[in-house]
Amino acid sequence: MNLYCIPYAGCSARVYDSWQQHLPDHVTVVPLELPGRGSRCVEEPIDELPALLEDLYRQLDTGTSYALFGHSYGALIAFELARLVHSEGARRPSALLVSASRAPRLPAADADSHRLSDAELVERLAALGGTPKELLENEELMEIYLPVIRADYRILGAYGTGTPGTVDCPITAFYGDADDEADLPSVEAWADYTNGPFRVERIPGDHFFLHSAERELVAAVEAACTQGALS
Repeated sequence: MNLYCIPYAGCSARVYDSWQQHLPDHVTVVPLELPGRGSRCVEEPIDELPALLEDLYRQLDTGTSYALFGHSYGALIAFELARLVHSEGARRPSALLVSASRAPRLPAADADSHRLSDAELVERLAALGGTPKELLENEELMEIYLPVIRADYRILGAYGTGTPGTVDCPITAFYGDADDEADLPSVEAWADYTNGPFRVERIPGDHFFLHSAERELVAAVEAACTQGALS
């Protein structure tokens, strides 16, 4: 099974580089890099959802078993990518794995962040805690980084609430037990977005348990992938 992984807003898919060492050989981690970061840093970031989804869809191999994973902003992108797969008549994912994300009908905590000034946006990122302090304090790097994070936040801001539609695959939703951004009730609401089985998994940590509880999260992801493949 290919495990396609989408990062959180402003982040490179290299955040998943260490996952493979924690997974068995039959699960292959395939990080989906978004334009403007990582190996695609020379490309312009995309700030419109349809164009971003088309870009990511071209990176999928739907001819074999696969699952989609996304953290925070990446979870909404993974959900919309699964919907695009369905509309294209391609093979559906065995599982959709959404992490640290409020359900689509609920307003995103960062929905208006693209309207902030540079100074306000830096302050917001510092408060969230997912951006290294060394990056936030480096003016030259921030000139490169801010357009990337703004592009992601523009997509969040335009996403809106009450997005219709469901997916025809199981959804497993992971939440951090100390996450103020996506608490348990907001994560449980993902149940309305699948026609298949739905499960919620608790992971210790705050909104960025992707980093602090990597082993626990990857183990839970492996279990969800296995269950999805058998369903």
